[in-house]
Amino acid sequence: MSMFDRIWRLYGRFLRGCGFVAGYITFAMMLLVIANAVSRFLFNAPVSGALEITETMLTVLIFLSLALTQHEDGHIKVVVLTQHLPKVLRKVVRLFALALGAVFFVWCTKAGWEYAAKSLAIGEQQWGAVRYPLYPVKFMIFFGLGLLAIQFTLDFLREALGITINEEPVKQ
Repeated sequence: MSMFDRIWRLYGRFLRGCGFVAGYITFAMMLLVIANAVSRFLFNAPVSGALEITETMLTVLIFLSLALTQHEDGHIKVVVLTQHLPKVLRKVVRLFALALGAVFFVWCTKAGWEYAAKSLAIGEQQWGAVRYPLYPVKFMIFFGLGLLAIQFTLDFLREALGITINEEPVKQ
């Protein structure tokens, strides 16, 4: 097993852990929405702060899942133009797309860091039925974007070096 293969597998395990956290957040969000609906129906009173908490949970679960989806090659692909290209040109286009993705998400990560740090510095808060600080959510955005930038970089290296990863089936 090559060093790259080890890094790939270890990073994949870490991303699957993030995916499990996102799954638990999805379940908790579902319970909150159900509790809110039942509370409105039975008591004519919603769960206080349900909207704000749901917004926060949704943001966290999306950004925790992005890199895992990229790792598993699960994002939607449009191959209308590339499917008819010669194999070598397809590889060049894929390398370009992966490099562009890596650069873009490194930039997004940097911007996410600045956004989160500013939120922390000014003590930014969510206003609504419940008040709470926004910087933890913004740091999760930074974290998720950073994971995605790393994944695009690993994908680029894998493609450029012609490495095929023999993935073990995920144990259920």
